[in-house]
Amino acid sequence: MKTANTDTNRWTIPRQLVIVLSPLILGILEIWHPVGLPNKSAFESILPQVDWWLTLHLLQVPLFGLVALAVFLMVNNLRGWAARISRIGMAFFVVFYTALDAITGIAGGTLISSARNLPPNVQSFVSKQVNLLFFDPLIGGSTLSLVGILGAGGWFVGVTAAAIALAQVGVDRLSVLLLILAAILFALSHTPPTGPLGLLFFFLAVTRIDPRVWSGKNNTEVGFSGEEWRSQYV
Repeated sequence: MKTANTDTNRWTIPRQLVIVLSPLILGILEIWHPVGLPNKSAFESILPQVDWWLTLHLLQVPLFGLVALAVFLMVNNLRGWAARISRIGMAFFVVFYTALDAITGIAGGTLISSARNLPPNVQSFVSKQVNLLFFDPLIGGSTLSLVGILGAGGWFVGVTAAAIALAQVGVDRLSVLLLILAAILFALSHTPPTGPLGLLFFFLAVTRIDPRVWSGKNNTEVGFSGEEWRSQYV
């Protein structure tokens, strides 16, 4: 007969792989995220590398989901207000940030790709449509749009709350600080330099933290206080 501990042990390695590899892979990809060029429109900046733009944004959809899952797994076995707020924040992130990526990244990239061989006057019209996607106050990805704020805000709240929840069970201050920096930098933008740097801090933090903290073995879910955790494992 299988026990709860057996099930926990079985999921330890997959859980750790999601938590560690998701930010690492996404962070590496974001190093090559195209950015706007001086004195050029979004259309003109993306057009020379539109194939990579589309590939990257298609990859980002599952990777955003996996990074959100990583944060959820980090607090899944923790109790308290911070862990609950973290889960709510990441729900906002995965819904709205993925929507933002689909609208400005995939839809915008598809428009640009379809116009690459069209006459200049048609490209000018498409450029204006792309700008609507990028700078719209509701769905825009290059401005403070409603969808963008809800997505980035969800990340900031979710990761910051996760850092607080982990601090409450005795995780060291440097790891907590790295998570808070990750929350701030990636919320500012997932493009370079803030996006890759934020995910680097996230990766460094989770590689420093003992996996038993989020495995359910040594945390408040089983009555293991932060002071006891520090005395035994830090």
